[in-house]
Amino acid sequence: MAVKVLFALYPLLQGDYRAVEQALSTLEASGVEHRVYPTHTELSGEEGAVFRALEAAFQAAAAEGATVMWALFTNACEAQDPFRSPERLKRFPPLEIVQKALEGLKAQSALDIGTGTGVFAEAFASLGLFTVGVDPRSDRLEVARAKVREAHFLEARAESLPFPDHSFDLAFFGLSLHHLDPIPALKEAARVAKRVAVLEWPFRQEEEGPPLAHRFSPEELSDLLQKALGSPPQLESEPGYILALWEKPRTGEGG
Repeated sequence: MAVKVLFALYPLLQGDYRAVEQALSTLEASGVEHRVYPTHTELSGEEGAVFRALEAAFQAAAAEGATVMWALFTNACEAQDPFRSPERLKRFPPLEIVQKALEGLKAQSALDIGTGTGVFAEAFASLGLFTVGVDPRSDRLEVARAKVREAHFLEARAESLPFPDHSFDLAFFGLSLHHLDPIPALKEAARVAKRVAVLEWPFRQEEEGPPLAHRFSPEELSDLLQKALGSPPQLESEPGYILALWEKPRTGEGG
């Protein structure tokens, strides 16, 4: 079983960091994948190897004196991810969709709003873009961080994004807008990005996906962006999805 552990060490003798240094040196020697942050360290890998590395790190720290260690374990990195099922990835091919969202845009950065477990963030990052994914659910973000090392993930709400104006080239809603308060979410996306792209389910009743009452028809989606952002989007309808692209008017243009 694959596991992930977040842990931190606290020497009881304040200011004595030899215990922490010894623990980190032991982790380096273990070969287990890990990341060191200012407040904690993350380990990930097979259960046995992670437990052995954690025990060795604690023993190395304890040899320096009294030490407190806390650890948080999760196997979420191994849990079945419905966002990555073969059927869903076939219907919503991430790389194909993000390339359509970026078409004609000289982009270096992308914000994936409602990133979930990072499916579309992974596709943006694979194209070499500086990629940030935001989501209000920390459990999904933990899975995203474990699966997508090339992107950055932050717990945040779409209706109140924690970024300055013009922070990104593209803001992307990947099957997430129907879960949100759409007007403020769209306004926030347009505030921080040059282009806004919205991927949504087609307007028909299906066993998979949200009920019809929670879907946007092409006309409703176009009207929604017009109302929120002041001009209509370009719509692209595929058999399995709708993609709306809205471009921020250049200075001097109307709308």
